[in-house]
Amino acid sequence: MKNRILTILALFLPMISVFAQVPPTPPDQGEDAFTPGAPSTPVDQYVIFLVLLAVVFAGYFLWNQRKLVKN
Repeated sequence: MKNRILTILALFLPMISVFAQVPPTPPDQGEDAFTPGAPSTPVDQYVIFLVLLAVVFAGYFLWNQRKLVKN
């Protein structure tokens, strides 16, 4: 029983400091942001590339799955 309590305390006590921290400041507003007031992030510029990459991965996995089902 003592071992279980010590394990629980060891797992949950470090999380107290996470909830007690001050939240970070908001990011700066970039000049190249697409909408007013939106922070500039590199994801905004590469959304089309990420969608195409997702379609290629989905096609690859579906093709492999279909190949495994036929055998």
